Amino acid sequence: MSATRTLRVPNRIEELPAISEAVETLGREEDWSPDVSYAVVLALEEVATNVVRHGGSQEGTSEIEVEVISTDEEVRVEVRDSGKPFDPFHDAPEPDIDAALEDRQIGGLGVHFVKVLMDEASYRREDGRNHVTMVKRRS
Repeated sequence: MSATRTLRVPNRIEELPAISEAVETLGREEDWSPDVSYAVVLALEEVATNVVRHGGSQEGTSEIEVEVISTDEEVRVEVRDSGKPFDPFHDAPEPDIDAALEDRQIGGLGVHFVKVLMDEASYRREDGRNHVTMVKRRS
């Protein structure tokens, strides 16, 4: 089996549940395991939320484009936006996950979760847009 879904939503926080719902539906249709579905949806929510909150575009003035390709071997997700250039996998500060809870900063764990949950995660800037690609193997 193989399926592709492309979604475009306004760059607004209240639009993000539509992305999660569409991806969860695709996961059911493509018979993803619960672990794969959880990882893909959570990583995608994290990346999309960061685009809205930190992307540099005024909320609602641009779009977030999400493409999900599901094959028997993997789920590949690409998130594209026209915000300021930012590589979350190299430019975001590493969280101190060994610090005591009371000593930790609020936030900053999202990119860490993406790296842990997904089998591959990369960034590139192309045609004036950010492209975050994530891959989760199905086996």
